[in-house]
Amino acid sequence: MKTHTLPVHNFDLDHTLRCGQVFRWRENKNSWIGVLGNSVIRAKQVGNRLIVESDLDMDHVTSYFRLNDDLDDIYQYLNKDAVMNEAIAMYRGMRIIKQDPWECLISYVCSRQNRIEKIERIVFSLSKNFGDEIQFENKIFYTFPKPDEFAKANLDDLRKCQFRFGDKQAREVKVIAQLVSEGDFCLERLRGLDYESAKEELMSLEGVGPKVADCVLLFSLDKLEAFPVDVHVRRIVQRDYFRNKKTSDKKLREWAGLYFGKYAGYAQQYLFYYERTREMQK
Repeated sequence: MKTHTLPVHNFDLDHTLRCGQVFRWRENKNSWIGVLGNSVIRAKQVGNRLIVESDLDMDHVTSYFRLNDDLDDIYQYLNKDAVMNEAIAMYRGMRIIKQDPWECLISYVCSRQNRIEKIERIVFSLSKNFGDEIQFENKIFYTFPKPDEFAKANLDDLRKCQFRFGDKQAREVKVIAQLVSEGDFCLERLRGLDYESAKEELMSLEGVGPKVADCVLLFSLDKLEAFPVDVHVRRIVQRDYFRNKKTSDKKLREWAGLYFGKYAGYAQQYLFYYERTREMQK
C-alpha cells in the first residue's frame, strides 16, 4: 500500500462521494475508504491535493474520479439559469465518477424505488455473500462479485440480500449475470456506441428501464449526455423549469438533452444533489 498525492483543481471529494452516485465508500474521520476492483483505497483531500493510499495505479484513480474533465468548461456550458447557478455554487467541484460498468449495472438494478442507504446495504450484502475478502488495517472488505459468481448462485442465497422486490430482483440479477458471464451481453461494447443505441441495448435486459439505463450510461460508460430522471430530479425540473406543469419523464429527458446538451448528466447530478439536500434539511 503506497501513499500518493495528486494535484487537483475544481474537485471536491466530499461532494463527489456524498452525492448518491456510488454506494461503496464510507467516511472515516477526515478520509474516505472504498473498494475499487480488488483493492481497498483510502482517499482524503487537503486543499488542492488528493492524498490516496492504494496499490492501484494513479491513472486508474484519475480516471475513476474523472479528474481530467474540464469543469471550468462544463460550468460555463451549463450555467444558464439561477437554479443551476446556485447548485454549482453550492457543490462546486463535484464530479461524475466513472464506475466499473458491471458493478454499476447491478447496483442500479437494485436501486429501483430504494433510498440510498438501502441500496448501500444491498450492495454490501451482495459483496459480503458472493465477493472475495480483502484485509485492510485488520478489517475485512469485499470485492464486488464477478458475473459468474451471480450466474452460478442459488436463488435462495440471492434472495437473502435484502432486495426490495425479492424474488423478482434476485432472478433479474442472476439472468443478467448469466448473459454477461456467457458473453451474450458485453457492457464494454456499449462505450463505443452512440447514446441512444447503447441505451436501447441496456434496456433489453430484464430489470433495466430508462432511469437505470441512464444511470449506467452516465456513471460508467462515458455518456455524459444521459439524464436519469428520479423523484428528486422530476420534482426540481417540473417545479423550477416547467412551472409545476406535470410532464412525462420522457419529455423531461428530451428537454434536458436540448437545454443542457452534451453535459446533461452533470446537470442532472447537480440538480439531484441540490434538491435531495434541500429536502433532507426540511
